[in-house]
Amino acid sequence: MQAKLQVLPEKGEPFEVEIGNTATIGRTHDNTVCLRFSPRVSRQHAIIRCHNADQYQVIDLGSLNGTYVNDKRVIMPVVLQSGDRVTIADNELVFIQPDALPCSSETLEATIAGTRATSAPSIAEVALLVCDIRGFSAAAEIIPGSELAQLLGAWFRDAGNIINDNQGVIDKFIGDGLLAYWTKQNDPSECELALRATKSLLTLAGITTWVGAPQNFRIVISLHYGRVTCGNIGLVPQRDATVIGDTVNTVFRLEILTKEMGRTVIASEGFVSRLTESTAFDDLGEYTLRGKLKPVRVFGLHQPGEATSSP
Repeated sequence: MQAKLQVLPEKGEPFEVEIGNTATIGRTHDNTVCLRFSPRVSRQHAIIRCHNADQYQVIDLGSLNGTYVNDKRVIMPVVLQSGDRVTIADNELVFIQPDALPCSSETLEATIAGTRATSAPSIAEVALLVCDIRGFSAAAEIIPGSELAQLLGAWFRDAGNIINDNQGVIDKFIGDGLLAYWTKQNDPSECELALRATKSLLTLAGITTWVGAPQNFRIVISLHYGRVTCGNIGLVPQRDATVIGDTVNTVFRLEILTKEMGRTVIASEGFVSRLTESTAFDDLGEYTLRGKLKPVRVFGLHQPGEATSSP
């Protein structure tokens, strides 16, 4: 049976809404759950997304008054369990997921390389992008929770719009990071689109500020291209597919390398070789990634203040 929300609105009669791949919550009529009689609800307040077969997350979209799960404010994406209460202003939404397996945020992170797909998987070649906020833990210790929730929610909202505008798909949110992918394109190629999104994300990060944090808002991005297993995440045809496999593991290992090398953007040779113009990248040499036997040649995108050769 499909997951659903039992909505107890601030005004009006209770109602139910089935959730497909996504359910948006807000004050305007274009939302899946419209809470138009609640002035403290933002126009685009929150979103619930499904991935990894039957796991749902709620993500606040930078709302002023916040989104709460079981009375705790949502800062980073929260994995929902059947029976959880999502509170927005004076509205209560009860998440119901029949026959769901127990899942936690820790379990979600462990499923990066696996899935419980409900239909036959297929093989596809994709461009992958992992984006992570640098120094988030240190900032979270200083910035008040309400302000942190607004900033992170707005970041997820705007970053998601950038991915969508560049024909990409967000596969999952993990903590303060996200994984996105691009399927095969002719012109521009999937890697060109991923690079355009990367540059837009860097621009967005440049105008995003931490209030009272010890350092400026910064992100790191890793880019990779390769073959993945693509499994439909549910029985509803409109749902996105989740990507799994060694290629996904590699792009996450590359994201770790960005921090070790002090680079903002790192791409694999497989990604850079598919670009029509690769002069914006520096050849950083070969590195053996954690858990890998064969070294991977990596490239760094030109960024002010960063070295143009391998360390």
